[in-house]
Amino acid sequence: MEFIKQYFSAEKSESFLAIIVGALLLSFSIYALVKWGDAFYKGFAVPVVLVALIQIVVGSVVYFRTDKQVKQLTERLKISPVEFAQEESKRMTVVMKNFNTYKWIEVAFVVSGLLLILLFRSKEFVLGIGVGLLLQGSLMLSADIFAERRGHMYLKSVGNVMSD
Repeated sequence: MEFIKQYFSAEKSESFLAIIVGALLLSFSIYALVKWGDAFYKGFAVPVVLVALIQIVVGSVVYFRTDKQVKQLTERLKISPVEFAQEESKRMTVVMKNFNTYKWIEVAFVVSGLLLILLFRSKEFVLGIGVGLLLQGSLMLSADIFAERRGHMYLKSVGNVMSD
């Protein structure tokens, strides 16, 4: 049961970090728009605010459901280890598959951001969009790589329950 607590504790910590990063980037974008307000910051705010809202919402959902999920999974493991392993393997297989989609989207943000930065240096609004895409794409890609690694280890532990 320790592997459940360990995995979800890390998930909860990363979710809290996503909430904080999202809130900070949202706050900075609003501050930059109000304080400086030029075309660069307007462009920067577009992807940063949109992704920050996703970070805050998804981070909050994961953060606030985690304790209940750990309790349910721990109880399920105690009652029926085989059913726990079957259900959790199925759920985690979908989660792991989704990481591939997320990573492609995040890589597209990074590449698009880099292209906009390189090709439109003199267009302030577009340059701002590029910097925002590069920033948020890099942050989210990094977070998902860590989450995917944790998911692989957790899925392996779930599989070990069936072989025990």
